[in-house]
Amino acid sequence: MFVRKTVVTALAALLVAPGAAASAQTREPYKIGVTWALTGPLANSGQDYLPAAEVAVARINRAGGVNGHPLQLAVEDSQGTPAGGVTAMRKLVEVDGIQAILTNYTNVVSAQIPLAEQLHVPILTPVQVPGLMSHSIYTYSHAETIASTVNLFAAYWKNHHIKRVFAFVPNNSLGQIMSSEYKSAAAAAGIDYGESAFNVGENDYRGEVARAKDFNPDGVIVSSPGGLDGTVIIREVREAGITAQLFLPGTFVDEPGWKEGVGNYLDGIVMAGLTIDPVAAKPFMDDYQSKTGHPASVYAAELYDAVMMVAAAIQRSSYNGDAIAKQLAVLKGIPSVFGGTITMDPDHYSVPASNHLSQARNGQLVAVR
Repeated sequence: MFVRKTVVTALAALLVAPGAAASAQTREPYKIGVTWALTGPLANSGQDYLPAAEVAVARINRAGGVNGHPLQLAVEDSQGTPAGGVTAMRKLVEVDGIQAILTNYTNVVSAQIPLAEQLHVPILTPVQVPGLMSHSIYTYSHAETIASTVNLFAAYWKNHHIKRVFAFVPNNSLGQIMSSEYKSAAAAAGIDYGESAFNVGENDYRGEVARAKDFNPDGVIVSSPGGLDGTVIIREVREAGITAQLFLPGTFVDEPGWKEGVGNYLDGIVMAGLTIDPVAAKPFMDDYQSKTGHPASVYAAELYDAVMMVAAAIQRSSYNGDAIAKQLAVLKGIPSVFGGTITMDPDHYSVPASNHLSQARNGQLVAVR
């Protein structure tokens, strides 16, 4: 109970000026833009994450807003595509005057980076591609990186004498980056490596699975940024008689529909990624459960943290894109739902402390030591 009160009090102290609660509702709102996939093949996850941002905004506003101003979300559908992301961001900034953007998915973010620089508006995202956010003062990430995930897998391969690894990667720019990282890690460990690229949004991957079976792996990576594609691949891998250890970059257990999609094949999967701190995150988890009727996923929790990060940057400067970007670059001391506090590293990535390997056992994730 003491820890829970401390976390909530710390957030309030960071974001609210003295006497702000009484006047927040009468002042011009500070708006945070959100370009998320609400339609298209990635809509399932997008619609799951957005309530987390709404919970964060509601919590801040109950405490009086930011410097006496209420927060609001301004949401535009990116459709999960580069063109959709650029259109959504232009509308939010050029029409609505938004000074900070929360966004997602590598292909979308890559297209938005030049626009962020042109418009002098920072973007904050859970994108995991190493280095992508490091080259501009307007780009920041709050997530575990692909490189950190691969390092965790490589340590497991060594300790468990994995010799042949086959990877399923999405047939897009993110998949190419994953492929490069997996190949490098396998080569460094002396592991034979094979892979197949799959098209996101399909519902039958038995052709790709047949290639995996012919490779005869003792380790199989299923990389699926949207989550539900991976459930199809996992089922078809097991139904094809492949008994190799399954690896998943990401902790999708609480994604809507994910457990149901995997079904009886969940137990034993080794996942690399974040886990929510049950103590630090309890207020968020309670509010999210009340709002949606189901537990928050890790990726929803990342978006909650992101709102808190932008709100703190505004509080420490002003509602101005350049000022917010400068504060994001040096951000530290923000309580995280993953435990501990958030610090933005010089490479513009804040990697939560809870990034580690877990294994699904009896429907729950158990840390792999």
